[in-house]
Order: sequence, then structure tokens, then C-alpha cells
Amino acid sequence: MYTVDASVWVNGFDQREAGHETSRQFLDALRTRELPIVMPNLVLIEVAAAISRTRQKPAQAEAFAAALGHLPHVTLRTLDEARSQQAVTLASQHGLRGADAVYAAVAIETGSTLVSLDGEHLTRLAAVMTVLTPAAALASIAAEPGVGQAT
Repeated sequence: MYTVDASVWVNGFDQREAGHETSRQFLDALRTRELPIVMPNLVLIEVAAAISRTRQKPAQAEAFAAALGHLPHVTLRTLDEARSQQAVTLASQHGLRGADAVYAAVAIETGSTLVSLDGEHLTRLAAVMTVLTPAAALASIAAEPGVGQAT
């Protein structure tokens, strides 16, 4: 199971960003192998905001966020009191920004691998949970051929 940070979704969307192809391949591997993805519903806001700011196309940003929220194998989690408290603890103990702590809280709660391009996720949480770049996650998926594929 994976928790995918907004940074990866935006990177996979925007062909102008460095690393775009790797993020796209990782997201495609999740889709084709039907691997479960669980994320905070905050991801919808973050991707819409990032796409709108960089592309200046609000309708495109909203459409991408809506499509993301309806992908098969994606479960969105709301920020309830328990997740909020877990995010507070993670932010305080590991010096994370608020949104970063929310993704980490969801990943810890569900036992997911957090996939992110955020340097703070990758460095500050390595001792607490599994955090991978899209390239490392893609390599991990490729090492297990057939896992999660529909029969």
C-alpha cells in the first residue's frame, strides 16, 4: 500500500519538471498493478493549487484534482481528530511542515510506504517509517513482478 505525496502527483502531471518521467512511470505502475493508494484528502487541494499556480488554468487544476479523487484503488482519508493529533506529534517531533505531517500520519496509520519528492519527508522520517522517492518505489515495484496485477 502507498501514500503518495502531492509532490509526486504534480511532478507526474507537469512534463516541465525534472524527474517527471520517473514519477509518471511510478504512478502508471501503481495504476496498472492496481496497487492500493491511501492519502489524505488534502492531496486534492494541494494538487489543484500547484497546477493552478503553475499553469494558470483553474479548470484544468480542478479537473485533475477531481479525477485524482475518483481513481480506482485510491482511498482518501479525512483529517479527523486522531489523524490530526498524530500529525501534530509528527510535526513537533520531526520538524515537519503541516501538510507533510498529515501525509506521514496517514501513512503510519495505514502501514503504507510514503512516496515523496519532499526532502523533509525523505530525511526526517527515515527512522520512523518507509519513505521512498518515486524512483526507489518504482524499483521496488519492479522487483516484485506480478504483485497486485489483476488476474
